[in-house]
Amino acid sequence: MLPGLPSTAGASDNSIECLGEEWQLLRERANALCSRWQKIETQLVRTIGFPHVVISSSDRSNGICARSHYEIDEALATNGNFDERRRAALHSDFAHHQARWDAEAGRLGFEEIKLQEDEAWSREAEASEAIFRVRATSLAGIEIKIALIVELCSTGADDPEFPWPQLRSTLADVMRLRRKLGAV
Repeated sequence: MLPGLPSTAGASDNSIECLGEEWQLLRERANALCSRWQKIETQLVRTIGFPHVVISSSDRSNGICARSHYEIDEALATNGNFDERRRAALHSDFAHHQARWDAEAGRLGFEEIKLQEDEAWSREAEASEAIFRVRATSLAGIEIKIALIVELCSTGADDPEFPWPQLRSTLADVMRLRRKLGAV
């Protein structure tokens, strides 16, 4: 269970509570896939290294690090002192390094895990949005919304409007519940 998100065990049958439980499961899955992907990436970096070539340069003692064919061409165009054979050799070296990365990444399932992670985060975001589209009909439902806002504030949210629509939704629920209970 995520910190701050209340347990709904024994709670009344409230759709927001079900959505809250679903959101928790989706969040846990996305985090697990993210961790798995990061471990694979770390392994790739340790065993193969990020695909790159270093181009010697009179301006820089360490040379220029190019991480794509485009960057190779840009560095050579800027430097202007390389012949076509050197250019071809750099592109070949980069392609070889990229092929090694791609082969090992394929063997480890790097791209597949990333696709699964992206899908999991997308589903988690949809579940989060669904929670705020549903009217909370109990204090437990309002508590779930507030706990979710706190969680999203601590981990970040992709929505540029966050947290305003979520706070408005929760405030409307509080006002509605207060009127229903006859509180002043």
